[in-house]
Amino acid sequence: MAVDFRMTKKGLILLIESFDSLENLKQEISQKFAKNKSFFTEGDEISLMLTEEPSKSEDIVKIVGMVRNLGIGVKDILVGTADSKNVKVGQKYDLVREKKHEYQGCELIRRNLRSGQIVVHNYDVIVMGNVNNGAEVIAGGNIVVMGSVRGVLRAGYAIGTSAIITALDLKPNFLQIGSIISQDYERIQGPCVAHVKTGRIFNQRVEDVTFDSDFK
Repeated sequence: MAVDFRMTKKGLILLIESFDSLENLKQEISQKFAKNKSFFTEGDEISLMLTEEPSKSEDIVKIVGMVRNLGIGVKDILVGTADSKNVKVGQKYDLVREKKHEYQGCELIRRNLRSGQIVVHNYDVIVMGNVNNGAEVIAGGNIVVMGSVRGVLRAGYAIGTSAIITALDLKPNFLQIGSIISQDYERIQGPCVAHVKTGRIFNQRVEDVTFDSDFK
């Protein structure tokens, strides 16, 4: 079984080991919570632990969504190893959530994101602050950062390569739009827009972008 609960000193962990498909994983998660429904009340939060990093960024978004749809919150995402007795955490991401600032599907984060923090959202994400080195944003749609970016941005898991990323200062250590990954693109001073064209990620100054032609 790919899914199990583990009680640790830091609280309850939903452990997810290797899985063959997200659909089968969804069934296992639902069955696991159904068997333990008397233990939970709506609004409870748990940690989500993956014993291996998903190969696609959308896996994380969908797994978090599966748990949220059961009325349970996810407070952080852990990556590590586990055996029959022990859980060893190799990496931890604090899940940043500001539900009161979510408008028409777009999540608005009004803070700087520091190392070890992650934003996971099905639609567009706007960050009113900086995305520092070691922080990560994963969005189903577009990403807008009203500040500097030094961390990881992954946009377009739901809408694909039509997504765009824009920031006042865009110098991330990793950039992904849809299925396109790049660490080799022009670093530009000042406000810019990253988008996919001819199978590559291009970075352009905002004033040089022609929206009716560049994004076709």
